Amino acid sequence: MFFSVGVETPKDENTAYGMVVPAFSIHDCDCFSAADTQKEIPEMVREAILLTLEEMIYSSDFTVDQLHDAGHLVYAANPEYADFDSWFVIDIDLSEFEGKQQRINVALPDTLIRRIDTRVKQDPTRYRDRSHFIAEAARHELQPD
Repeated sequence: MFFSVGVETPKDENTAYGMVVPAFSIHDCDCFSAADTQKEIPEMVREAILLTLEEMIYSSDFTVDQLHDAGHLVYAANPEYADFDSWFVIDIDLSEFEGKQQRINVALPDTLIRRIDTRVKQDPTRYRDRSHFIAEAARHELQPD
């Protein structure tokens, strides 16, 4: 899943980068992290997201498909996140929270398979492979209206 991440740039060398992942705020949960260097930011954000999600799942009836990221432009315009001067999007694999993967046999028209494969090749930052594309399409269709 793609998460928008706000970064607060340190004002001096004695201050760390501050990060926020606003997608969790709609569920009354905060997801913050800090990093001493820019290089550490992605790993620290990844760890914070996974730990926050793990806590939410194991302490309530929360499921991964309830998460929704409104997008960095929405969050950047929110006064609550005014201190975060830059934004980026990170893709975090949440499959470990969705249960064990199972192989299934699905028959699809060859033209549809070619279209799926073409889309996966055109957008490798969004889709890892054909199975990931089909899983994302299924998640989209199963979202409540």
